[in-house]
Amino acid sequence: MAFGDSFTLGEVTSPIASSGLTKLVIVPTAAYPSVLQGRLTGAYPTQSSVIAVINSGVVGETLLEGRDRFPGELQQARPEAVLIMEGVNGLNIAGPDISTDLVAGLARTAQAAGARVFVGSMLPQVSGRPKALVPANDLVTYNTRLQAMSRQDGHVFVDVYNAMLGEAGTLIGVDGLHPTEVGYKRIADVFFAAIQANLEVK
Repeated sequence: MAFGDSFTLGEVTSPIASSGLTKLVIVPTAAYPSVLQGRLTGAYPTQSSVIAVINSGVVGETLLEGRDRFPGELQQARPEAVLIMEGVNGLNIAGPDISTDLVAGLARTAQAAGARVFVGSMLPQVSGRPKALVPANDLVTYNTRLQAMSRQDGHVFVDVYNAMLGEAGTLIGVDGLHPTEVGYKRIADVFFAAIQANLEVK
């Protein structure tokens, strides 16, 4: 089960004709859980019939809202693995410390239910673009604390931030916040590598 906000659901920035304006649209096939399922079934064809990556993303959801929604999603899906990747909604209000604590709560709930937990970092933003409103220092602080929490609690930390940072200009859309379709593929690739490294039987 992939849990998060619009970055999980697959929201991308799309131009509106020739107006120079943009709108946000959901592209289910571009969402990283969809791409990840394709990677997994391609890599493990004999298990393809039992591999399902459930997309539990909700547009605009804050971490506080996600905390309330998570137990029901977990109970309904009963996944063997949970991928948690939250965006910046509410980070300016809650701050890096409380945000990390909220994700830690989700991860511990999943772990207690018997799931293997993969915790993804927040994504980089592109400064100067319209929705890149969170200071880079806050993102780095959150990601650093999230990594430490993951190590302490026995989760797999998935460093999507640094995997995208060098090419953020093309992997993040014109709003400076949401990934492009190529960006979602990169997220899927990073999660796939983490899953392969930690769950594949050698």
